[in-house]
Amino acid sequence: MRAKNITIIKLKDDITKCKNGLKSNFMRLGGRNYGIYQSKEIDKFLKSAFDILKFDSFGDFEPNDDSVPLCVMAIGSYALAEMSVKSHIELAIIYKNELGYNSKSIAYRYTNILKDVGLDVKAKLYERDELDLIANDIELTVLFSHIRFVCGSKMLYKDVKNQISQINESKKDELIMYHLHKLEPMNCPHYLDCSPNLFSGNGGFMDYKRVFSLFGANPKTSVLKYIDENELSEMNLAFDYISSLRSALQISGGGEILGREYLDLVCEVMQTKAKKGLSPQEILLSKCLWAMHTIYIYSRYLARSAFGVKISLGTARVCRLPSGLYNIANTIYAPSRKKPKDLKLILKDLSLLPDVELKFDISVLIYIKRLEDSSSPKVYEGLKKILNRRHSKDILKLLLDSSKLLKIIKPMEFSSHLASLEGEYSLDESCVAIVAQLERIEDRFAFSLYADLCANGKMLLKLVALLHQASPNYVSSANIFRSYCAKLDLMQKTINMGINLIKNQNQLIDILSESISEPLMLNLVSSIKEKQALKLLYILTYARLKAKNLNHFNQAQNAKLRQIYDSALSAFDSDESLMDIVNKRTKKIELLKKQKEFIALDKQIKDQILSIESNWFFSKYSQQQIIDIALRASECSNIDLELTSHSLQIIAKRNWNMAMALRELRGFDLAYMEICELFDGKSYIRLDYNSNIDKSKNQIIQALCSKEKPQYDKPVILPNEVGFDMNYSQSYAKLNINSKDQRGFMIYILSMLSKFQIKLANARIQTIKNRTRNMFLLSMEDGLKDKIDKFLKEIITE
Repeated sequence: MRAKNITIIKLKDDITKCKNGLKSNFMRLGGRNYGIYQSKEIDKFLKSAFDILKFDSFGDFEPNDDSVPLCVMAIGSYALAEMSVKSHIELAIIYKNELGYNSKSIAYRYTNILKDVGLDVKAKLYERDELDLIANDIELTVLFSHIRFVCGSKMLYKDVKNQISQINESKKDELIMYHLHKLEPMNCPHYLDCSPNLFSGNGGFMDYKRVFSLFGANPKTSVLKYIDENELSEMNLAFDYISSLRSALQISGGGEILGREYLDLVCEVMQTKAKKGLSPQEILLSKCLWAMHTIYIYSRYLARSAFGVKISLGTARVCRLPSGLYNIANTIYAPSRKKPKDLKLILKDLSLLPDVELKFDISVLIYIKRLEDSSSPKVYEGLKKILNRRHSKDILKLLLDSSKLLKIIKPMEFSSHLASLEGEYSLDESCVAIVAQLERIEDRFAFSLYADLCANGKMLLKLVALLHQASPNYVSSANIFRSYCAKLDLMQKTINMGINLIKNQNQLIDILSESISEPLMLNLVSSIKEKQALKLLYILTYARLKAKNLNHFNQAQNAKLRQIYDSALSAFDSDESLMDIVNKRTKKIELLKKQKEFIALDKQIKDQILSIESNWFFSKYSQQQIIDIALRASECSNIDLELTSHSLQIIAKRNWNMAMALRELRGFDLAYMEICELFDGKSYIRLDYNSNIDKSKNQIIQALCSKEKPQYDKPVILPNEVGFDMNYSQSYAKLNINSKDQRGFMIYILSMLSKFQIKLANARIQTIKNRTRNMFLLSMEDGLKDKIDKFLKEIITE
């Protein structure tokens, strides 16, 4: 008994070491043939447990293995050496009742030993004469389709193997129907999930196993009747990757679903490195989607080719198309024996199909996949005709799944199986999904805008949907779009509109998370420039959001999107001078974002700069000056003052007494003054003088901080020298004063604004030839109209 216990302890330690070393052994093997390695290790443990069983049962009279009426068989994935880390060890323990043995008790004792040493087994116990029970359960029959001897009596195993073979033969048709049912539907694949189930999902581990189960004992010979060596090799590579990925996922703490939360750990275990500007996570997920897509299409094609319903001769004659395809009730099939014809002819036939929703049998996908690529102008003509259809999504998805869309629209190759770490689908599939949403818009308003478009406008939106992800950079995508459109012979006006949409593709999406404001809308319309572009961008954005995540694009977001559209449409009718200055601001920001000094800034500073609402500020100052002023403002806690001989620059928080500061400087000739709101309640004030400023910083700061009200003389301001526009913009009213230059003029105006509690946001004051030209932007607030009426009555000289 002591010797037995020592042996069990050693076996238990060996199993624990094996479990603890799963990750290191996986990485040592590079994930390759890991299932074989794992199965061999388990075989050793099971054999050692069997030796313990014999010693426990027979002691010094221990017989050889063949003399024990019990055999241990691997079944299921364990039999095929295709287990993953968390797979149960599926065993069949078969015993034979003999008069001299308590065989059933021995079998149960063996399962207890396996449990004691820590092996996670799912053991099925059968008496040799009970094996017929397997035939009564199709799931059991499938499980016993593959068996392998592990230990025990080989003589009994041969007997059992013969019985299992007879069961499999008798259930052959039922097994085929079982696997075929699991592989349905045998059409082109739906969009692959970016959080896939590696075991039972479309294109997962089980799809590969099922299709090879259909072809019996020598599947390779049978499979090569339908696909060639290269296609079989591609399928096997895909399966090997999925098998390794399953184990890596389970080593990382996951199960069968490759969730985003496991990607970092799985990349480490799979030793996936960043490459070509893509993160390890993107590369791993993209390769996973490629593998699952490959398994899906070939498993369905093999099942369809070998066991699918054949098209009758009569049906073929009636439904045959010029390219050789068949249209049967708007489901398209490919000929089973004829070689693929020309891609140009296929595209022509596809474009001439009934303009309804279509289904494509998997045979069509492989038929088109095997076509030779072509760059003939007629190929691009065929694509244009397809895009001009009311229903093009099904054809585009077929061409994408067959890889031909990536050859026809080469810029899409960048997004091939490129997984999105945010959306539900890969980037290439999401492009086609956007087209699908364009063709079935549910929202009434968006549909009305789409319905109003001409055929060329609808085609443009679909083309932009396919090409908007041609590069990680929107500007690069726009340039790629321009280059590609030359092949399609599109009008320059159409091309320019497409470039506009691609460059501004995220504008409306970004605004969804912000409060709608006039500056935001003015910046938007300044970027997109045309009302028609806004209309197309709205439709495209709606379709993108619907395609990205159907469940999360809710009514509230849809209502916000409509509100943004309406506000932007109104912004197009803003004052022309305001629009001009906004355009200058937009261009300046584009230049600013490219400047290396801006790129190097902290995100907080960048956001603060871009949040500055003053358009004057951006139009007047260079990129470097904007950065320098913003950095000073960010570091300023109260007042920052920079004084030169003829100029004064101030950064201060609100409630500074600018009127007193001007009084302190009243002895000098003011030539120019401006006030710009910055951020965090701070403003930038610049004063330029024609004479030398003979004052210290301390004197000026004391005046700014003073609580006193300055004394002033009231200047003469005639009625015709004042202009006021209450509707200048949604955020500001505009006050213009163009009068004779008079000493203390600005002290008076700032004092009056303070008296009537009117908030000054921005100002520009310039003195030329004894005339002062003043523009003030006043913040819109409740009661401003009444305050302004009193203010104007006070300052105007009757």
